Amino acid sequence: MLQTLKRIAKGILQVQSNVLHQIDLLRHAKNLPPLNPSEQAIVAACRQEGVYITSLEAIENPATAPMLKAAEQQLAVMEVMATRAAQGQKLGTVEHPALPQIFTVTDLPEFSNWGRDPRMLRLVENYVGLPIAFQGVHLRRDFANEKPVTTELWHRDDEDRRIIKVFIYLTEVGAENRPFEYIPRSRVSRLKTRQILSKITASRKAARLGINDAGMAMLIPQSEWRACPCPAGTVVFADTRSVFHHGKSRRLSRSAIFFVYTAATPLHPEFCTQYNDQTFARPEMLSEVTPVG
Repeated sequence: MLQTLKRIAKGILQVQSNVLHQIDLLRHAKNLPPLNPSEQAIVAACRQEGVYITSLEAIENPATAPMLKAAEQQLAVMEVMATRAAQGQKLGTVEHPALPQIFTVTDLPEFSNWGRDPRMLRLVENYVGLPIAFQGVHLRRDFANEKPVTTELWHRDDEDRRIIKVFIYLTEVGAENRPFEYIPRSRVSRLKTRQILSKITASRKAARLGINDAGMAMLIPQSEWRACPCPAGTVVFADTRSVFHHGKSRRLSRSAIFFVYTAATPLHPEFCTQYNDQTFARPEMLSEVTPVG
């Protein structure tokens, strides 16, 4: 009886929260900054399918060149740290998986300047529909693994009702290092969404991030999945809350930068702290490591 009452109370609070969110969207609509046609295309694609793929050249962000140079420098340091941490041990097997190497680079101006470019901010604000927060930046290396480890499992992100994550691939991504893969919003009904979320909830109780390909294929056929193979410099805009997604297990490593945006008051602020706290290594820690050679 008590559990039933708790579920009812939780449901009422959720309905109230959703109603207030819709009111906030209506109130802020008149304050949204204008967009040019190319920006409107990005927002429209994210609303319809959850993902838009473009390139650094098309984005024309003036902070791109210094950001790429800073990324190259940090990746060299990350390589040294990963080699030292491995201590000669072969990683990437089922017994010894190679976990992703994630560094928070939000404090480095070369990265934050790119993420705070006015065009980026107005584009994201139009998609989110509310005043936004630029949560931060992760520089990430994913390694070869025989089996799914973390984000290679199908999942959705939980920071907010609407999220924009911008992935910039620093390496070519193809068959060997496996691209980002997602299921377009238009291909997943509400019923299927509930069924998938139920499977993901059960997997998390078993200490897994999400479900594997076999589990997803039982609900959504592989013909509906979309992969994003791409050259270096590809930019992916994704609402990782609205689409089920993952990065497939790979035979070669890959590197990417992740910029994260939510509403100024996100639904789950506790999930946003990882972009600014001590969850992952930070620039001041990286500066203490000197590349070998």
